[in-house]
Amino acid sequence: MLRASANTSAKYFIPRNSRQHLPVYTELRNGSQCFILIKKIQGHAPALAKDLTDSLFAPQSFEASHMRIEQRSDRLVIKGARPDWKDRVVDWLRERGY
Repeated sequence: MLRASANTSAKYFIPRNSRQHLPVYTELRNGSQCFILIKKIQGHAPALAKDLTDSLFAPQSFEASHMRIEQRSDRLVIKGARPDWKDRVVDWLRERGY
């Protein structure tokens, strides 16, 4: 089942995990590289990636210029992230009704 977001008809849905949390995780690699993972995406993941790119940060901000999103099967990987971005992503999803 796909859920519509507040401003557009979404083509994706992100179900909560068994503890009723959104499946958004922080992953640290090599001690300094931080990635934000959004797992279990149902539907059109590229649409979610575009929505995040367009509205998670201000267009000309430092964060927006360093953020790169890759799709891997049913998940998105946000590269160039900092650990505190996880909270921003979770808040962004909650604002849209997930």
